[in-house]
Amino acid sequence: MATVLNCRVPEDRYYWVDKHVWAREFGGLVEVGITDAAQTLAGKFLVCRIKKPGRELKKGGSGATLESGKWVGAVSTPVSGVIKEVNPEAEKTPILLNQDPYGTWLFRLEPTQWDLEKSDLLIGATAVQAYKAKIEADGIACQEKT
Repeated sequence: MATVLNCRVPEDRYYWVDKHVWAREFGGLVEVGITDAAQTLAGKFLVCRIKKPGRELKKGGSGATLESGKWVGAVSTPVSGVIKEVNPEAEKTPILLNQDPYGTWLFRLEPTQWDLEKSDLLIGATAVQAYKAKIEADGIACQEKT
């Protein structure tokens, strides 16, 4: 796992850097979550609402809504697909997204255009470099992990 100015960036995921979301293949589905930088910017999450299974999403559409003391916003889906699973733990205990943003996924999609759309996302060293530029440009300061 790479660390960029205290923000963790696992190199095994696909990133939509501007939207602060990640995706990874998971048993034929695509798992989606938020990044360390996203949880840092938002602050302590108080509410997590995830769209229901069966919902069809287009790339860029809202798959979930998160609310903290200083921010309310949508979590954009990085790829198109149909929601097959949601993470009830994230809805029940939203602070898990702060504590472990890469271990706490939000939803899993059956992708409709994975091979095409994943080419728009960044992975590995390319993702780390892009996140480094974004974090520096936006002045994001993640908390050091112990």
